[in-house]
Amino acid sequence: MKIADKEVNGALVVSVEGRLTAATEGLFKSEMSGLLTKSDKIVFDCSTLEYLDSTGLGLIVRFYKDFKARGGKLALAVLQPKPKLVFEITRANKIFDIFDSIDAAIEFLKSDTAEGE
Repeated sequence: MKIADKEVNGALVVSVEGRLTAATEGLFKSEMSGLLTKSDKIVFDCSTLEYLDSTGLGLIVRFYKDFKARGGKLALAVLQPKPKLVFEITRANKIFDIFDSIDAAIEFLKSDTAEGE
């Protein structure tokens, strides 16, 4: 798994590439802990996230809760079929704001209708 981040139009876009599983839990936690204070708007770019298991989903949920508690807003973008299925089966898609494009996710985060406002 690889994680990269870049500033795009007022939001931090975090790309998660590969597999987010119990095997990559430590890497995800260490990479993401530094991002909690880097921006108050984060988009998870899931376009290169190939696979997600229950541990991976739990990691995203935990990050979301910590980030939201700090006043941050998070959106997910470009979920691939296998991770999307995990979100649908677990109904996590009801918790997260999920978009088909990074631009749409950024616009949502910048709007006044973002959750928590």
